[in-house]
Amino acid sequence: MSAVVIPFRFARRLPQIRKTAAFMATVPGNHAEGHLREQLRRLEEGLRKKGVAEPLIRSEVGSYEGAIRAHLWRLLLSQGGAA
Repeated sequence: MSAVVIPFRFARRLPQIRKTAAFMATVPGNHAEGHLREQLRRLEEGLRKKGVAEPLIRSEVGSYEGAIRAHLWRLLLSQGGAA
């Protein structure tokens, strides 16, 4: 018997998204990008270990990254940090 593993949508994990974006807003750009890449790598690895199908992993990681980047932009624009 096999089962399809469907994770909770990571793009809806608002506290985690806010925390990551807030951290990224406080560090230099290259460090922020490295931090995000590491977070996405961990997410991808964790989903793979749980047996989630590759297309769903790519979808989840992409959605999560988009949610973080969108929140980061909102933070930067509301703080006047984007020049």
